[in-house]
Amino acid sequence: MTTLQRRPLPAQLRDQIWQTVQQGHYRPGDRLPSEQELTAQFGVSRATVREALKIMEDEHLILCRHGVGRYVAPAIAGIYSDAINNLKSVTELAADLAISLSTRVLSLREELPDELVQSRLSLQPGAAVVILERMRLAQDEPVIYSVDHFARAIVVGALSPQVFEGSLLALMENSWNVRLAYSRAVISAVNLGAQLSERIEVPDCVPWILMEQVNYDAHDRPVLYSRDYHRGDKFQFHALRRRRQ
Repeated sequence: MTTLQRRPLPAQLRDQIWQTVQQGHYRPGDRLPSEQELTAQFGVSRATVREALKIMEDEHLILCRHGVGRYVAPAIAGIYSDAINNLKSVTELAADLAISLSTRVLSLREELPDELVQSRLSLQPGAAVVILERMRLAQDEPVIYSVDHFARAIVVGALSPQVFEGSLLALMENSWNVRLAYSRAVISAVNLGAQLSERIEVPDCVPWILMEQVNYDAHDRPVLYSRDYHRGDKFQFHALRRRRQ
């Protein structure tokens, strides 16, 4: 099993089990392997398997039928469902959901930030930012529209649209030596408006889920301000919520 820093083992296992579902190994209504089989498959203890499955039950991803087994919960046709607990790029989200996304860079420019962006990134007056606007498509259908802001000073190399066709987070971490640690996000339901909807060739009536977040590095410095719009008729996000003791 791949070890992920700072994440409990049951949470890691939950992700790996759910990934097998997203990859099509199990369909809604299919019975999952037994605890003993999952223990052997992933090389972990039975207690870890049991706790991982409990997490998935709490998230309503699987159903437990006592004395029979655990089953993948019925899905809503055409909906991509993912946990919102973990910070991940759109590229990583697509991999976890086993969907193929293509990227279209709509615009890439360098300019002075407005007051909002300057505040979000804690920039000094006169510091330039890069604004990256992209569209992600699934089977040539627009499903995610995003606008990212980051300081020009952290960019290594020239600004070229081709550079930003992959994961921005991977680019920052692997090429710019910027290590992301966490984000603060606000999630809301929005409408893009007629003008922008027409520009990205999506009907104006389509609802969108806006995930607006500031991403911080390991030193608590804001390095990326992003607005990711996910089509509300294509995506749903879930979270495990516990009652405060």
